[in-house]
Amino acid sequence: MSPVHQEDPSPHGDVIEQARHRAEVVRDHVEQALALAEEQGGPFDFLSVAIAAHCSVGYLRQHREFADRIRRLQATVPPDPAAAGRDTALRRRLARSEHQVAALRERVAALEGENGRLRDRLAAAARSLTAPRLGPGVRRPGTLRRLP
Repeated sequence: MSPVHQEDPSPHGDVIEQARHRAEVVRDHVEQALALAEEQGGPFDFLSVAIAAHCSVGYLRQHREFADRIRRLQATVPPDPAAAGRDTALRRRLARSEHQVAALRERVAALEGENGRLRDRLAAAARSLTAPRLGPGVRRPGTLRRLP
């Protein structure tokens, strides 16, 4: 007779149980981080919650309940009035810069036109000049006279 073997507990069962436990721990950490953020009034961005909960941003985005809750909390935060002032200043600065660019483009176009007219005048003047013909015994300008 062969001895009766008891089935060994599956090593996979233990791994699955550990994964379940880790998932519960992470969920608890996320819940605690969200509760703390709500209590303190922010920050309500994914990265801050992920850092506080010791999980990844991908985990928060993957779990719809956490992602929706974070987005709802983000919607409750009023816009920063200082940021609105900076936006206005930046818009004014951008408008000034665009105006300067337009003025500079007009100036470049005018200078290019003037450059073209001057080139035409120079070419006409060069055509009207006759170059002296060099014959025997005539030196070219800029050359030294050789002694025989």
